[in-house]
Amino acid sequence: QMFVGLNWAAGATKQAPAVGLTAKGLRVWQQYRKVSSLFGNSPVTAGCPSALALPVISIGSDGHGNPMPNNEEYFQASTNQPLIDINGNWTLFERRVNDVEAQYLLAPNGDRSQTLTTLPGQVNFLKQKNPVIQFTTSSTSPQGKNGSIEIKAAWRILDSSRGDDPSRYYTQDAVLAVPGDLVNGGTKICATVTLGLVGMHIIQRNPVDQKHPALLPEWIWATFEHVDNAPMAELPCGVNNACTGINLESCGPAAPDLSVRYSFYNQNARTFATNIRPKSSDPKNQDSYVWNSKPPFAQGATTAVTAQPQATRCWSIYPTTDQLNKQWRAELAKYKTPLQNYMLIGTQWGSAVLVHGVDINLPINAVPAMLSNITLETYIQMFTVTDPKLGGPGSCIGCHKTFATLSIGPKPQLPSDLSFLPGLVEPLTARKKVVTAR
Repeated sequence: QMFVGLNWAAGATKQAPAVGLTAKGLRVWQQYRKVSSLFGNSPVTAGCPSALALPVISIGSDGHGNPMPNNEEYFQASTNQPLIDINGNWTLFERRVNDVEAQYLLAPNGDRSQTLTTLPGQVNFLKQKNPVIQFTTSSTSPQGKNGSIEIKAAWRILDSSRGDDPSRYYTQDAVLAVPGDLVNGGTKICATVTLGLVGMHIIQRNPVDQKHPALLPEWIWATFEHVDNAPMAELPCGVNNACTGINLESCGPAAPDLSVRYSFYNQNARTFATNIRPKSSDPKNQDSYVWNSKPPFAQGATTAVTAQPQATRCWSIYPTTDQLNKQWRAELAKYKTPLQNYMLIGTQWGSAVLVHGVDINLPINAVPAMLSNITLETYIQMFTVTDPKLGGPGSCIGCHKTFATLSIGPKPQLPSDLSFLPGLVEPLTARKKVVTAR
């Protein structure tokens, strides 16, 4: 319901499903504010004029060949590494917040002098007695007001000539803007592309619920994917079987459906390895993933053996979630909307409930303990620990609860209520919170 509501046509919110699900134009969530509109752009962006006034996917940099996180990204936040699709293009990541969250970031407690969007504002915020960051919460009633909402969307570039079927995706035409210092040859990229939505995190700040004290006020995560993203592992972890790949990057060979053209798994690749992290082709800088000047944009940036991630789902979708997906997809199919091709991977919330009788040392601060989106956390699905060198854990709440803090002030630094966004006032520090595994 949340995914469908946010992907309703923004200009038809009061229209019936036959219109709201199929009308052209931006969706509700695409009218939310980009994080760059709150925290400012990265030091360098590519100015790309567009006669068609298309949306812009702008990759930012520091001007010295290093991508920066204030704009759209092609690095996964969990590992500082990219994900390459079946066509050899980078997956692109976009973040937005609703007006409720934007107003809190701009003026926590109604005080603009303590804004969390600038370094001086955060300094003022920390001068309070016992400062606490607490985003605006939702109502406990389904008919009540929304709280703070953050969206993280994953897109891939579609190419019909390579076999992609845009009709299966929610798509948007956009200008892809990449500064020259990130591009092989040094010339900026200004390309018009068709993007297909492949993944989405939706998180909403929930309140204290007196009727359900085990439900902690630590946001509720719901994560969605396109059904063609990747196959399931042959032996996935789940409620009915033991896990054998805990704290390993690969969860064993995949079990692909031979009739599906997956976005992040090459059916023709002869390899048993899965969830392969890309290794830079630059021996002098293993953190460098340079853009090719034309599609495929990831061509030549990695070693040949890591150019295809062979992304594979390591955890089974819960049976009840699977049943809900079947029901929603069947209803959406009646309206011939591409939303019928998306599925809920899972929902996670902070919990004070301890799971007993489990042998594996899973995170205990969320239910379910593990939840990953294959487009956003490809390489950490099996990690249960909070070691930044591994980029884990493969738990939305576990990761955010561990690493989401302000980037300034005395250590231990002030927790930022599970949101990484306040860290953007010091983008270099925000990047270094995760040490890329080698």
